[in-house]
Amino acid sequence: MDLRRFIDATILRSDASIEEVVEFAKKSAQEGFRSVVVHPFFVKYVSNLTIPVCTVVGFPYGTQVKEVKAFEAKKAAEDGASEIDYVVSLPSLKSRMVDYLRQEATLLRQSFPGVIKAIIEIPILSDEELEIIVSTLDKTEIDYVKTSTGLYRPVTPEDIRKIGKYTNKGVKAAGGIRKRDQAEELIKAGASILGTSKPFNLLK
Repeated sequence: MDLRRFIDATILRSDASIEEVVEFAKKSAQEGFRSVVVHPFFVKYVSNLTIPVCTVVGFPYGTQVKEVKAFEAKKAAEDGASEIDYVVSLPSLKSRMVDYLRQEATLLRQSFPGVIKAIIEIPILSDEELEIIVSTLDKTEIDYVKTSTGLYRPVTPEDIRKIGKYTNKGVKAAGGIRKRDQAEELIKAGASILGTSKPFNLLK
């Protein structure tokens, strides 16, 4: 299996320099990965390369108000990003504010013309909360549901299957993906994108 077309090569370290991010993006482009994921600050520095650029919005906790996320998304598009991964409003989800979650997704769709992936942070959700957020997103125009930011634990094939119970949208797996066999198991479970900060390891 050629994993390159599945991989969102990710560099979201807070201590990375412009030179490091550009070099990582160049290597990712040479490998033919699906995209490179960088912090908003770096988008304009890598948008001229031959690889789609993805950036994060509302990262990493999703606590920004939806209007701020919309501004981030619009600015990302202006700087050259063709995809965004946004963290859903976790406070709203924990408070069962379903209308807010729907409004947030709609506002981001209006603000960003490219591919949108919604990060739901599955490791800290109950089964009920998982059903609420995925079912809500299923009725919006976002393109993918993403398992997590990777802050809490590695992603599992079961995470992918759980999301698939409530949506037919594509699923991005992220969090601790370090080995080829692990990546292949996630794809078999239904993941259509793999987000990893160790993309070159998956080619071994």
